Amino acid sequence: MRRPLLLIFLIILILGFFSTLGKELDNIDYDTKITISGVVKDKKEKSKYTQYIIDGYLVNDYKRKYELQIGQIVEVEGKLKDLDEMSFDDFNYGRYIKSCGHKGLINSSYFKVIGQNKFYIYLGKVKMYMRDTFRYLYKDSSNFINSCLLGIKDDLTKEESEMFSKTGTSHVLAISGLHTGILCVLIAYLIRGINKIYKLAILVIVMVLYSMMVGFSPSIIRAVFFVTIMYSAVFLFKKRDGITTLSLIASLLIINNPYTIYNISFQLSFLATLSILYFNKMIKNKLKFDIISMTIAANILTMPIVYYVFGGIALLSILGNIVIIPFIGIIMNLSLFSILLFEINLNITKVIVYINKNLINMVYYILDKLSKIEIGYIQVENPNIIYVIIYYVLIFSYMIYKEIKTMKEQENEIQGYCL
Repeated sequence: MRRPLLLIFLIILILGFFSTLGKELDNIDYDTKITISGVVKDKKEKSKYTQYIIDGYLVNDYKRKYELQIGQIVEVEGKLKDLDEMSFDDFNYGRYIKSCGHKGLINSSYFKVIGQNKFYIYLGKVKMYMRDTFRYLYKDSSNFINSCLLGIKDDLTKEESEMFSKTGTSHVLAISGLHTGILCVLIAYLIRGINKIYKLAILVIVMVLYSMMVGFSPSIIRAVFFVTIMYSAVFLFKKRDGITTLSLIASLLIINNPYTIYNISFQLSFLATLSILYFNKMIKNKLKFDIISMTIAANILTMPIVYYVFGGIALLSILGNIVIIPFIGIIMNLSLFSILLFEINLNITKVIVYINKNLINMVYYILDKLSKIEIGYIQVENPNIIYVIIYYVLIFSYMIYKEIKTMKEQENEIQGYCL
């Protein structure tokens, strides 16, 4: 078989699905309070509460009596919520929490700081410094920058979220392969290429630290592992195969946490990457435009998920991505340069911020106009899972047929060569 890891991934995917059916947390009394202790690894300020990640748990502080910081070691007391009972309308929030790799959800009633972890203290200070500096420099535009660079999406307005959704550009708001790829290119440029082992080590260390700072979501883990393996193949003098690499990474994520298969970030990230790897070349041969071919390719396998989960289809996604993709790398890089120069030269920083804000405003203006075109977005009231299943059966049947055809062609070529 040409790609045995792809078959192994499919087997692991099926086993992961059946292993999570009807699975509940056992031997836990949800009516009593529990006490945990650990490092505050992340902090999100919601509208009605503050949420922390502590010892693998999501901890919600509704009273906000305690202002904890990332890196503090704390003791927490609160009521553990039953994730198997946390479904709201059509959204299974409990399963979503599991899919993110969290042990559970605690509504806290008591915090006690018992120490600090210097590594996470520093990491937290860097993240908060970047967030606050972007807010100071870019004002309203900082919501977009903080989302793209730090994964902080809570500050985005409802209107902003709808604009990106209706134009098929929501993927730029969630840190994934696009963003990590841009950062990897910047790092590679600064260290003058990844042509030495120590430079690869620098790239990996920086990307791992960045992943820890913004939160280890499945899409970020996938992207960082993908880049690491693809670069490592160069030094090992091995032929790189993106689909095999992707299959390996996805298999490891599912083995580590079977509930990952329910994570929308994982689904869209995996399917978009697979779709680009498989379809982009053949589409590009016809259209000759990278952005258009990649957008169409990515949508082939992700469109059914978007249709079913979000209840809509963005017909103008190609136009939306033509608007934003060429500028997202420029915006991210200018944002990073502005924050690096902020303490060094304020005048240069002001120039960079002025240029960057105008770029963001231009992108927002065009996307806003596109989002208001009535025929540009089809709202679906009751998405039908049957349509999704039929679509994937057809498209994967085609992919399997092409794979078998390629294998036979390769066999014939080898036989002909040997003769």
